[in-house]
Amino acid sequence: MFWHDLRIALRSIRQNPFIAALIVAVIAVGIGTSVVAITLYHAKAGNPIWWKNDVLFRVLIDSRPAADETDKDQPHAENPPFTLIYRDALAIYQSKIPERSVMMSYSSGNVDSQRPGSPPLRREVRATTREFFSMFDVPFRYGRGWTQAEDEGPAQVVVISSYLNDRLFGGGNNIGRSLTLNGQHFTVIGILAQWLPLPRFYDEAKDFGPPDDLFIPFRWLESVEGLAFDGFCYRTKTMLETFKALAASECVSSTGVWAELTTKRQYREYAQFLENYHRAQQQAGRFARPPNTRLASVSTWLEMNEVVGNQNKIQVVLALTFLGICVLNTLGLLLAKFMSAAPLSGIRRALGATRGDVIRQHLMEVSLLGVFAGFIGVGIAAIGLRLIRIFVLMRSAQFQGDNPDFTTISQSLSHMDGQMILTAVALSLLAGVLAGLYPAWRIGRLAPATFLKIQ
Repeated sequence: MFWHDLRIALRSIRQNPFIAALIVAVIAVGIGTSVVAITLYHAKAGNPIWWKNDVLFRVLIDSRPAADETDKDQPHAENPPFTLIYRDALAIYQSKIPERSVMMSYSSGNVDSQRPGSPPLRREVRATTREFFSMFDVPFRYGRGWTQAEDEGPAQVVVISSYLNDRLFGGGNNIGRSLTLNGQHFTVIGILAQWLPLPRFYDEAKDFGPPDDLFIPFRWLESVEGLAFDGFCYRTKTMLETFKALAASECVSSTGVWAELTTKRQYREYAQFLENYHRAQQQAGRFARPPNTRLASVSTWLEMNEVVGNQNKIQVVLALTFLGICVLNTLGLLLAKFMSAAPLSGIRRALGATRGDVIRQHLMEVSLLGVFAGFIGVGIAAIGLRLIRIFVLMRSAQFQGDNPDFTTISQSLSHMDGQMILTAVALSLLAGVLAGLYPAWRIGRLAPATFLKIQ
């Protein structure tokens, strides 16, 4: 029965190839557009450390001044600030409840290029504590992270990215060599393997760039002069561009804390610890708002940062709406095509075919057209994603330099995997069936005598 319906469908397509090609083209364009939008959404919606989603938590505590009219201008005023006042981050980090915890801040500084006459390299610096690497499953190509003693020293040690290792030393194992950051000498004890969490979830998570190039023990923030900070204080409306000024202030800085809580008991105790800490600071006159502490899992953290923003969602909705318009146009084309071949359907009915047989044979044809459109739509989507990849690479080269990680990132964000290909084929089949359901039913319901009299 299947092969019989397939032969009839192929014969019908050959009899009117222009309309068949037009139907395939209309559906394919809609499929290609939809797959591009869904692929970009799918790439951004991933969780880069999903296997630890339920044990890693970003610590949030509401240290803002009392609520006022400006809260109305904030899209999510109910959320605490995403970063912490330095003294609060330090006090929270010292809790012994979590299995592991990490305190971190980001900055940027000048690294000696190791080449006489060449200007220094401006690179991102992650000041953090020793368990950053084990907590976030950071892979090493050579060496290690620092120890607790080196953390507390702090020792003059640094972990660098694979990219910076290539830029400074030409690649290879360079453990034990030194580099100069803002005039301060550090010994390289670790070189990362390629590590591209997308998005960079451990920070404010909208960033789809490469990870930081340098990792130093947190306390070096106090000693390395000239590190750049995002030092605008919303509380005082002033700029605080040095760490010493930020550390002594009541301003929310770039400092954040993550905690690893492996049991429900740890989670409850730590949540209670944060609430008690907030109440104690409130009684001391520091915090003006009621307790509003959060332990945001990785997935919740990504949602709070709107990694998949409304713009991405709107793009998917618009693409699917466009596909719906294509389906409606295809419906009209199929109705015209099937009505032109209605006399042949009447002859089949007269020879014993049931209405169900006629409807099934026509649905076979639209399904076949849908499959053809799906494969062509995949090709259109591949071309569209390729153009997006080229555009991203051009922008990266213009503003971000020669880091090869940008090539990997652009490919990851515009890669159409097997799931997306299956989605394209499924959408094309669905579009074909939806477009052809009414025309097939309409032909199946017509009395054969109507056409036999004409013939």
